Amino acid sequence: MKYGVYSLLWVPNITKKDLTILERAKSMGFDGIEIPLSDDFVNSVLLMDLKAENKNVDIKLIFSTGLDVNHNIISSEEKIRERGLDFLKKRIEIVHDFGGDIISGVLYAPWGYFTGKPKTKSEWEYCKEGLWKVAEFAKDAQVYIAIEPVNRFESYFLNTAAEAKQLINEIGHSFIKIHLDTFQMNIEENSMYEAITTAGELLYYFHCCESHRGIPGTGHVEWDEVFKAFKEVGYNNWLTIESFTPEIMGYDFGKQVSIWRKIAEPDEIAKKGLDFLKSMELKFYKAENL
Repeated sequence: MKYGVYSLLWVPNITKKDLTILERAKSMGFDGIEIPLSDDFVNSVLLMDLKAENKNVDIKLIFSTGLDVNHNIISSEEKIRERGLDFLKKRIEIVHDFGGDIISGVLYAPWGYFTGKPKTKSEWEYCKEGLWKVAEFAKDAQVYIAIEPVNRFESYFLNTAAEAKQLINEIGHSFIKIHLDTFQMNIEENSMYEAITTAGELLYYFHCCESHRGIPGTGHVEWDEVFKAFKEVGYNNWLTIESFTPEIMGYDFGKQVSIWRKIAEPDEIAKKGLDFLKSMELKFYKAENL
């Protein structure tokens, strides 16, 4: 496995002075750090600063993003859909420029936006059409798109691994994969094991979050089920710890993650979480490691 950590665990919004988190993550033993490609981040000089810092620290960068209502690829308005496709293509270019191979997150519909109704057939078809176009662009850049089903309080469009797999199968493009997250799965799935085995070979990225977004291993996520499924489907890619600081509530997207209290110190979530996940990998892959 490769182990990553989400950058917003330490800071609510990345600025130039916060790029020291790359060294912090590496010193703790992480192989990579996930950076969200928000508009503010992308449209600033921070990308150049990030590249310089990354060269100094030499840690793998993993990138994610999410759509909003102004970049909605399932909108009934063609101009908005096209703007959404351009939004995703620009981020794919950034990932390629940094030598990465994945862009993950809520890439299929606006995150945190609701119409008050379940998804419609036309929205489903718009999504398929849009993601096909983006995947063709991503193929040329050799960057995989990993779509993340999230809980019902964050999206009405994709909530389960089965829904994500259905969408991908209907699109039929090899550069679209699945990103699963134990926090989301804990709310929406009948079984962690079944969700991962349903994703199967489409699983390309994984967020390791505790049920309360604290230290992995201290809540009620069924980690034995998770690692049993990993072994069964042959998953050996990124395991990234995701959590947030309460200060994130001062930002527009804070209400979606709703971190009202400090569950544990960020360094504690990162380091103890990493130790726990490595112990789980050893437990389930011990025979191969001996």
